[in-house]
Amino acid sequence: MGAWEVGNFGNDDASDWVDDLEDASGTKLLIQAFAAVEKTDYAESPDCCVALAAAETIATTNGHPPEDLPDGVRDWVKNQKDAGPIKALAARAAKVVRKLQNKSELRDLWEESDDWQAWQRVIEGLLHRLEA
Repeated sequence: MGAWEVGNFGNDDASDWVDDLEDASGTKLLIQAFAAVEKTDYAESPDCCVALAAAETIATTNGHPPEDLPDGVRDWVKNQKDAGPIKALAARAAKVVRKLQNKSELRDLWEESDDWQAWQRVIEGLLHRLEA
């Protein structure tokens, strides 16, 4: 079984996405992550995990990083020449996070676990940081 922690970077899908992010620039990977959740009524867990990592990246770009921020994301944010377009995705990120919080495979998996309340707090914290 792969990594699975309550934090939004504590899973294999998010870790793999961060590896891809380190070799990218601009908004392309962020937009792709959100589109995967936006295009379906019931997003699958891997797509949700990637979208949450992308949302955390935007919150970080806006000066509100999570406690468990990977060094790869921290470095990527520092290396962006124009953070404006990334920062502008905050409202879209929040909308995607709310969508997967309300109805998704990831939500269902967490709801069935002993860490349901902890996951809810992590998601609410992310929404707060996106809207700050």
